[in-house]
Amino acid sequence: MRFPLTEAVLPRVEWLSSSPSTNAAMRELLQREGDAVPHGAVLATANQTAGRGRLGRGWVTPPGTAIAMSVLIRGFGTPELPVSWLPLVAGSAVTATLQPRFGDGLRVGVKWPNDVHLRDESDAEAGRPGRKLCGILCEMPAPTAVIVGMGVNLLIPEWELPTERATSVLAAGGDVGGAELVSEDPGDVAGRELADRVMSGIGGELLRLAALAAVDPGAVRARVLRHSVTLGAEVRVHLPGDELVDGRAVGLSDDGSLIVDLPTGGQLTVSAADVEHLR
Repeated sequence: MRFPLTEAVLPRVEWLSSSPSTNAAMRELLQREGDAVPHGAVLATANQTAGRGRLGRGWVTPPGTAIAMSVLIRGFGTPELPVSWLPLVAGSAVTATLQPRFGDGLRVGVKWPNDVHLRDESDAEAGRPGRKLCGILCEMPAPTAVIVGMGVNLLIPEWELPTERATSVLAAGGDVGGAELVSEDPGDVAGRELADRVMSGIGGELLRLAALAAVDPGAVRARVLRHSVTLGAEVRVHLPGDELVDGRAVGLSDDGSLIVDLPTGGQLTVSAADVEHLR
């Protein structure tokens, strides 16, 4: 299939009829072609059969209802904005792309460290992150290259959502342009146009933010902070060894780690852990 909007903003676009994992497919492409794979290259599919999330969790959706895409980012990272910020930056790109598809009262935002959620006014008042729209998994196959993998829930009907904590653009009442599935059927114009707009939006915004990070990292940091739904929330941190720590998420450290104020005084800096929003 051809995706003219995406092809206009990204240097190489490959659509896969199906793939166990677009991140794995990108790694294989890099092994074959190395430096010939350009910054901004994307592999995508609407039928990912063995996707992986953070901490090795599986990610499976009904065929044609979600877009799995992996974008190659080269040369990201400065002392002011190291590569560890990239999952949050990618989440900001997804947020900016999906927010216009929802009306007033629904906010798309980033749940630390690598998920994009949709929440309504009651979620915001209660400090809940809302429901998951997209998961992000970044992998570094080479010192200056990062594969940014994303799974975007677009057309999953409410009754087929994988968990009660998930949603999709369709299930949440967002604008899907009349699409029902993303398929390779030549008659599936609406599905193909939806996929094209989402991929071009996310991919183009991610490249724009990567370029901005090199010259104005403070602007990118501010953008990430603005899109966070975790900052300001009461959270429970699940640490190794089944230790649980409650507190309030108050900021991000220089490397993008979450800073949590503790009720007993002091702070906890969390670089790798599950973070649950308390209700």
